Amino acid sequence: MKESYMLEAFNLQGKVALVTGGSRGLGKAAAIALLQSNAEVIITGRNKQTLEETVKELCAYSTKIKSYVCDVTDSNQISQLKDYLINNNGKLDILVNNAGIVIDKHYIKTSDEEIDRIINTNLTGLMKLTREIGTIMISQKNGKIINIGSYDGLIGTPGLVAYGTSKGGVIQFTRMLATEWARYKVNVNVICPGYFKTSMNEEVFDNNSEIADKIIKRIPLRRIGDPREIGPLIVYLGSEASDYMTGQVLTIDGGEAVS
Repeated sequence: MKESYMLEAFNLQGKVALVTGGSRGLGKAAAIALLQSNAEVIITGRNKQTLEETVKELCAYSTKIKSYVCDVTDSNQISQLKDYLINNNGKLDILVNNAGIVIDKHYIKTSDEEIDRIINTNLTGLMKLTREIGTIMISQKNGKIINIGSYDGLIGTPGLVAYGTSKGGVIQFTRMLATEWARYKVNVNVICPGYFKTSMNEEVFDNNSEIADKIIKRIPLRRIGDPREIGPLIVYLGSEASDYMTGQVLTIDGGEAVS
């Protein structure tokens, strides 16, 4: 029993996971890691075609992958997603709140509409979806919620005032909810990634060596992350191995937030 505990603890066989913003970037990486650990995974996003293309790609890892169109800023769509989960799965074990947007702009030039978009997607939408979907976990008295924050929610970064503020809110939301939902055996933690190479920034790192070099020089490990590197942390927080961890902020940023 002792010899097999490690493999058993990280095996997500029989678990149902939902990943918002799961069609690309770190959300997609999270979905792949969960599939490779034997979980059944539902990815959500706003673009049906992109979701369907991602599902086809991820079938190479496991056929236990589905998609559902949902905009986290739309309360009606969130409610419909909850009904879908109850009717099709009957439970939810893991929620990865990854959906988010970023606008890199000097704050004085940031419009009201842009501030609203960032806050509504990254913070308010995450809070509303967690409240609605979380009732499934509360009723079953078990669940793992993994919020995706950002190291920008921990430090100060020019050009990302609204974004960093939204992610700072996600961090505090995690801490508050963790204390309130602990009685239901629902663990709530937040991962704060630094720079990872995704479709959102690959043009900068591939074609703008000056900006890329400037960023990398700030990172003690002198490189950006591979999206696959966030996978083991997602699996850990979604597994029974993390049953005694809640309300925690975990940075994975090459050491930038502490340098």
